[in-house]
Amino acid sequence: MNLDTIIERWRGALVGLLAAWGASPRDAVELAQDTFAEAYLARERFAGAWEDEAAVGAWLRGIASNLHLAHGRRRRPGGRRSLPLEAAGDPAEVERAAPPGASALVEAVGRLRGPWRTVLMMRYVEGSGLAEIAGLLGIGERAVEGRLRRARASLKELIETEGLAEGTKDEHRTQEGQA
Repeated sequence: MNLDTIIERWRGALVGLLAAWGASPRDAVELAQDTFAEAYLARERFAGAWEDEAAVGAWLRGIASNLHLAHGRRRRPGGRRSLPLEAAGDPAEVERAAPPGASALVEAVGRLRGPWRTVLMMRYVEGSGLAEIAGLLGIGERAVEGRLRRARASLKELIETEGLAEGTKDEHRTQEGQA
């Protein structure tokens, strides 16, 4: 096990996954670091082959999930559990990470189904590759591609049909008129 290689390969995808589960950007980075530390300490218990990306991804996802749940219990009154993957992705966290003027996009992303929001954040916020996303989510690369395609189509539809982009269009028209 070469820890540097594993961190380099999986860091972005893991941070994106933790953020999609609802961790703040700072917490997602810290939880990913903790995941790698735990993985290193538990490396003898890893039953798969280090070359098997699906096995490594599933193992890291399990460690990250446990750490995220424990983190959530410590931070929430009454020790409530974190959201399941299907309900993941706090729109408020997406908005905090968004550039100014992206509120329509942030609103639309927040309204996507959890699995679609998760792959979008992992791919476009953290820049993770399809293999890393597939490995961490325990699905195939084609399934990731399909989720990304459906997420983009749904995002486009939300922005176009529900008028989420109207505010940005009005701002653009105002700026053109002033120029």
